[in-house]
Amino acid sequence: MIKRTLYFVILFLIVSIFYLNFFGIKTDKFNDKIENKIKESHPNISVRLNDVKIIFDIIKLSINLETKNPIIIVREEEIKLNNISTIYKINSILKREFAISNLIFDSNQNKIKKVIKLLRTYNDSPQLMIFDKIIKDGDIKINAKFNFDKNGKLKKDDYEITSKVNELSLKLFDQSEVQNLSFELYYTHNNINLSRLTSNYLDIDIISDNIFIKKQNENFHISGNLKSLEQNISKEILSILIKDNNFEKVIFSSDNNFKFNITNKLKITDLTVDTKINLKEAELNYKNKIIKKYLPSFNENIKFFDHLINIRYENKLFLDGFGKFQAGDHKEDMKYNLVSKENKINYQLFLNLNKAPIKIDLINFYKEKNIEGKLKIDGQKNKNKVKIKEILLETKNSNFSLEDFEFSENFKILNFKKIELDYVDKNMQRNDLLIKNSSKNNFFISGNNFNLSNIINNIFFNGNDNSSKLFDNKNRNFKVKFKKNYIDETHYLLNLNGNFQIKNDEVHDMILDSYFPNNKTVVLTVKTKNKKKITTFYSDFAKPFVKKYKFIKGFENGKIDLYSIKENKISSSLLKIYDFRLKELPALTKLLTLASLQGIADILSGEGVGFDEFEMKFENKKKLMDIKEIYAIGPAISILMEGYVQEDELISLRGTLVPATTINKFVGSIPILGDILVGKKTGEGVFGVSFKIKGPPKDLKTTVNPIKTLTPRFITRTLEKIKKTN
Repeated sequence: MIKRTLYFVILFLIVSIFYLNFFGIKTDKFNDKIENKIKESHPNISVRLNDVKIIFDIIKLSINLETKNPIIIVREEEIKLNNISTIYKINSILKREFAISNLIFDSNQNKIKKVIKLLRTYNDSPQLMIFDKIIKDGDIKINAKFNFDKNGKLKKDDYEITSKVNELSLKLFDQSEVQNLSFELYYTHNNINLSRLTSNYLDIDIISDNIFIKKQNENFHISGNLKSLEQNISKEILSILIKDNNFEKVIFSSDNNFKFNITNKLKITDLTVDTKINLKEAELNYKNKIIKKYLPSFNENIKFFDHLINIRYENKLFLDGFGKFQAGDHKEDMKYNLVSKENKINYQLFLNLNKAPIKIDLINFYKEKNIEGKLKIDGQKNKNKVKIKEILLETKNSNFSLEDFEFSENFKILNFKKIELDYVDKNMQRNDLLIKNSSKNNFFISGNNFNLSNIINNIFFNGNDNSSKLFDNKNRNFKVKFKKNYIDETHYLLNLNGNFQIKNDEVHDMILDSYFPNNKTVVLTVKTKNKKKITTFYSDFAKPFVKKYKFIKGFENGKIDLYSIKENKISSSLLKIYDFRLKELPALTKLLTLASLQGIADILSGEGVGFDEFEMKFENKKKLMDIKEIYAIGPAISILMEGYVQEDELISLRGTLVPATTINKFVGSIPILGDILVGKKTGEGVFGVSFKIKGPPKDLKTTVNPIKTLTPRFITRTLEKIKKTN
């Protein structure tokens, strides 16, 4: 009987142990003890437990405890869990040590702010404090396992946390916001792995496969990737990202790999970034008069299409890309690269300009559209200077090369090495020009054949001095030597020689001389004194220069003498022309016909009307020529007029025209003086006319009225000329 009872007890124990080992029992007997122990170790944390399931592990001499749906309370905030389990070591009880060896829990979805409070209660840190400050909302679900030492302290190098974060929102220190941030997190000692990250930052959708954060000593090493999906970035968002934003639209996607360290003082070091950008489309409003000046089709709008851009940063920034651009009516190819470190940027830009027209008015160059053209710019920007190592423009039959230009911040030229031009101009003439820095601030200008037509127009006939506003205030000396220079489509100069000096960004002193194939000379001088610039110009052959006054046509023979004083950007000039004939002057021919001076009109249509002297006093201010007086006297007629010419827009002249017979008759009627100046003979005489000539240069309108009495001003000017002649 005793033996049977003993067997029964042993069997009962075996079955009980088996049952407890595999199925366990539920009880709340240990709840208070567990809750009190946690409260004892962490006074700010409370735990509310339900029934605890107990499973004995005979082999490990431990008791496995598990409870469902417990609640952790941190400063009156509840964190709900799915379950908590732990291992209670039996031998630790006997030794009166902390018996819980680990803690495993699986949480419900909780507000992440509550979890941050829990972590800060257990082990606060600057990083947790920052997270607590910038996190505004979001949910987190956590699976975690913590191991404790014999004193109940968490083993800092023996735990793991897996969590899933949803709809996290952050407000960063620059007040920008990150919305809808979701990711999975795996956290072990000194290591964090973020995966399957999605977010929205500044309305830009962002995803990431992995981001790794590893603590190394007191620093953190961070690496991973971020991708932005293809989307249209609004102008408002671009204004936040780009200072002085002029982009109207940007559509792009990107793939970014990065790594860097963060010190314990939150300083970023050892940053490396590798980015690939697919720029599908971008539109930039860019008002630039310089571009419009050289690219007539430029409409202050630049578009970019299908650009593949690579960006790499490692101590310095490397960027290269290619795609299409549109600065007018057609798309063209472009590519570029850039290297930047600290305040120094080196860059190269390559543009195809096959479809765009190009014009350079000053040198009479024009490339028609749909003719091959390529532009290369190789430059450098320092803190206070811009350097252009090379500009190359190549077209079907022309080449332009500029080397080693150095500019100030406001794009004034500080220095340059060489300008070399070899091109065919609008008149289909081949031109070559070389400007070379021969020594410090000394330059040599030379060429075999170079068209000066538009340069002469700008400097002498439009009132503009294009040598100005190019350089800084240093003094520069230029020596000039040309073999042949066209000044219009048919006339040219030979052996142009001389020199000039630029001071304070103005032509200061100049002397140039040359001659025509008929050995007629040309001399130009500029002298600057007391802030006044005095220009003199003389030519034995006036026709090529007079032709540039658009309201005068059919000019033959003559000599020209110009004297001009420029002060405060206003030029006051006196132009004299001697011994010339007019064969074709449309406005004058019409005027003579309307005035019934048919005889003179007939002469004008034949060999032309001769003049002994032409004198014009005028002022130039910007694009306005204010003609104070034009007086011309000759054997057939004399003219006195005044008015103005608005460049390429309007001509307005008014004056008096009188045949020479009328003048002779009038002068001859003056007692004594008439006998001396004219003699006894006077012509039969006809009435003179007053006239007005007004309209655009290509559509001048002329009106006339007969006059019986000459104005005192006309009489005075005529007498002055007659006296000089006699």
